[in-house]
Amino acid sequence: MKITKVSIHKVDLPLKEGKYSWSVHSFAAFDSTIVIIETDEGVTGVGETCPLGPAYLPAYAEGARTGLELIARGLLGFDPLQIGKINERMDQLLNGHPYVKSAIDMACWDILGKATEQPVYNPNEGYTQ
Repeated sequence: MKITKVSIHKVDLPLKEGKYSWSVHSFAAFDSTIVIIETDEGVTGVGETCPLGPAYLPAYAEGARTGLELIARGLLGFDPLQIGKINERMDQLLNGHPYVKSAIDMACWDILGKATEQPVYNPNEGYTQ
């Protein structure tokens, strides 16, 4: 299995309570980022990275998307089931910034679960690389 496409999407997540206030700042949605990884076998995985809120780190979401764009091109052709190798490759492409890499990691685990027909949380089923 090989990664053929990585899509990065900005999504506004409205707050259930309607509005959040922190000091002098307030907002009604979180700026979240969704990553979709497609493979040559038709299996697709989804991951997300979302900040605590724009008042906490205003540039967080935009920075995550910038990092994801940098990493995405470098993962094409790699096997998403080889999660350890994907993580090594991401470290080669971008030093630090684990919040950026987390969305890709989630999407790869999603693919692994779908490919093996196992829930990702299943503690009784191991997967060796």
